[in-house]
Amino acid sequence: MSGLTSEQKQQYDELGYVHLRGLFDAGELQPLINELDTEIDRIARAYHADGLTESLYADEGFETRFMRIVEDAEQAYREMVDSKFLGPEVFRLLSHPAFLDIVEGIVGHEVHCQGRHRLRPKLPNFGIADFRWHEDTDFAAKRVTYVQQQYGLDREAAKAGGRFLSRIVAAPKMPEPNFWVPLVPVDEQNGCLHVLPGGHLHTPPYEEQWEPNTYVSELEDLVPLVVPMEVGDALLMHQHVPHVSPPNRTNAVRWSIDIRFQDGRRPVKSVREPGFLARSVERPEDVVTDYEGYKAIRDAVAEFRATSGIRF
Repeated sequence: MSGLTSEQKQQYDELGYVHLRGLFDAGELQPLINELDTEIDRIARAYHADGLTESLYADEGFETRFMRIVEDAEQAYREMVDSKFLGPEVFRLLSHPAFLDIVEGIVGHEVHCQGRHRLRPKLPNFGIADFRWHEDTDFAAKRVTYVQQQYGLDREAAKAGGRFLSRIVAAPKMPEPNFWVPLVPVDEQNGCLHVLPGGHLHTPPYEEQWEPNTYVSELEDLVPLVVPMEVGDALLMHQHVPHVSPPNRTNAVRWSIDIRFQDGRRPVKSVREPGFLARSVERPEDVVTDYEGYKAIRDAVAEFRATSGIRF
C-alpha cells in the first residue's frame, strides 16, 4: 500500500486538499473515456430517432459530441450527469487501488465508496453546469451563509460568481475524502477547480450553528488557489474545503468525475444512491469486487423504490 506521503497527509489535514500529479498514466483512463463515448453514441442515436436532434454528430469527438446533442435537446444533459451512468470502467475507477490506498490512510481499513459519484460534463456557457462556492457534504442539513465575498470570480454570474459561500455546519464530522478527476486537461478557461486552502478548519461555534446570520470572519483572509490539471492527475479534497468551478468559456466540454469515500463502519450517507464496501479487514466477504455486483445492488434499490411506495 502506498497512499499519501507524510508531507501530503499533513497538507490534507492543514489545507484540505492535495494535488496528486500523475496518479494515473494518462492512457489508464482511456477505457473509461471509450465507455463514455459509447454511451454518448447511444444517446445520440436514441434522440435522433425520436426527432430531437438534427444529426448524429458522429464526426464530433469526445470533447464536443455531447455538447452538440445538448444544443439540440437540452434534456439530454441529464442522461450523463451525476451518478446516473454506471459502467464497468466507471466501477473500475471507483474501486481503483490508488484511491483505496489513500483513503485507507485517512479513514482506516474499512473503506466505503459512496454511491454519490458525480460525472461532470461541464458544457460551455451552460448555467446548469455551474456552481457557486460550496463544499462536498450532505445537503440535507441547514446551510449557514457566512461569507459574502467575490474571490475574483465574475460578479455577473448569478450561480458561479461566488457571492455567497455556505457551510453545512450540522454535517457529520467523520472524514469523507473526495477525489476530483479530470478526463480532459483543465485550466481557468474551461473550468478547473478553485479551492480555498484551510477553509475546512473554520466553523461557527456550536451555539451559533443554527443562526442564519452566522459569519466566520477567518475566511476573509484566505486566498483562493487555482488548480489547473492534466489527464492522470487527481485532486484530493476534504469534504469541508470550499471550492468552485467557474464557467467553461471554451468550445469543448470539460469532462470530470468526482468520487467520495467514507469509513465503512459509519452510517451511509445515501440510501437512494447506494455505494459499496470497497476494502475491508473486518468483513472481507462483503467487499464488492466487480461491476456486476455493484450494479445488482443499485438495481435492487431502484426496484424497491419503484415497487414499495416508500420515498427515500
